[in-house]
Amino acid sequence: MSLSQELAARALALDPATFDPKALGFARDAIADMIGCALLGAPSTTTQSALLSGVQGTGPCHILGRHERLGRLDAAFVNGVSGHALDFDDTSKSLSGHPTVIIIPAILPIAETTGCSGRDFLDAYVIGVEAATRFARGVNFAHYEKGWHPTATLGIFGAVVAAGVLLKLDATRMANAISMAASLASGIKANFGTDTKPLHAGLAARNGLFAALMAAEGVNAAPAALEHPQGFLEVFNGKGHYDAAKMLDGWGEPLDLMNPGISIKKYACVYSVHAAIDAVIALQGGAVPDSTGVEDVVVRMHPRRLLPHVRNAATSALNAKFSLPYVVARGLVNGAVKLEHFEDSALHDPEVTRVMNLIRMEEMSDDFPDYGAEVVVRMTDGVEHRQYIESPLGRGPEAPLPKEMLEAKFLDCASRSLSAEGAAEVFDLLMRLDRLDGISDLTAAIAAATIPAQG
Repeated sequence: MSLSQELAARALALDPATFDPKALGFARDAIADMIGCALLGAPSTTTQSALLSGVQGTGPCHILGRHERLGRLDAAFVNGVSGHALDFDDTSKSLSGHPTVIIIPAILPIAETTGCSGRDFLDAYVIGVEAATRFARGVNFAHYEKGWHPTATLGIFGAVVAAGVLLKLDATRMANAISMAASLASGIKANFGTDTKPLHAGLAARNGLFAALMAAEGVNAAPAALEHPQGFLEVFNGKGHYDAAKMLDGWGEPLDLMNPGISIKKYACVYSVHAAIDAVIALQGGAVPDSTGVEDVVVRMHPRRLLPHVRNAATSALNAKFSLPYVVARGLVNGAVKLEHFEDSALHDPEVTRVMNLIRMEEMSDDFPDYGAEVVVRMTDGVEHRQYIESPLGRGPEAPLPKEMLEAKFLDCASRSLSAEGAAEVFDLLMRLDRLDGISDLTAAIAAATIPAQG
């Protein structure tokens, strides 16, 4: 069998009846978090631009947090854009990207127009995450370092498989859908810190759904589109920089949702820097309550987390989300990193600018915790204070975000688009997702709670 056929067979062999209830719980939380992020991003200028320039006509599918209705592909695109507009959505270590913001927008239009139950929706999502992350294990970390944005270039394979599951594709059509998705994958890291980054999410969701719908209609694709000498693996990674066998091993043993799991963000910025933020907030709440006495700051992290795009000082509200110096300075000065700290007006704080310019970064050895951080702050009197964080809160099953924090984040995000009462009702529905008779119950509740005059 070709690689696409092997991947299709493994996806279809997963039995939802065997899914660990804990994994389903993590899945439910991740879906709730992504929908909250989409409600936050719904009134953003990026989402508004996507609606004005990227879609045509109307249709039966809801746009989360807005009153427009669109066709399936356009709905997937816009919901993907809004879900990633503020870069507050979850991440996956295996994927080196954001899986849920690709998969959920891709399958929501199918689910709400076909009478899909909440449990079927949840199962398709779990299988989609497994597909994206198993695929990623064969190409990362080289794929990420080469400059591809795995959220889009690898997340599309999760979207196409999850959509294929809901469309009940057989093995042949699922393989065709996977091969077709290889021609529709795109997204480069050079566009991080700009309005284009959330477009990657919207396009990957749309294209994953498109490939599944085309395959359902019998459109075929090259069986060897992945492993062909001019196929995905050679073109995207290059010889010697991938291992197809790793893409096929261990499906569901355990599910990637359980190990290494998905990380839900506490802060609306790149996940690589979250441990450093946790560290400086701990210092600001104890040994360093006043940043004005800070003379030098050293942040030490794994080399995978200190990539070039996180080392730069912030020059805009968007690239502040990828600036380790900015978020560390903000944490030291304010003892918090909030949504409003990524608005243009926040960048002009003179004390934040002063501390940002003091920050130095050092790479630790490969055995340093992948998402950990050590921060050393030296004061003007020469005294040094250290704080070490092995893993930020929200880092998968090992340090899950407590339910009360998940709910607080959701309600804060949803407040940009929904009434307070409606947001609480929607969160309750999401926590009962596996027991909903139809996903349309959820989308109808979101629509009913959406406040007027968005955008």
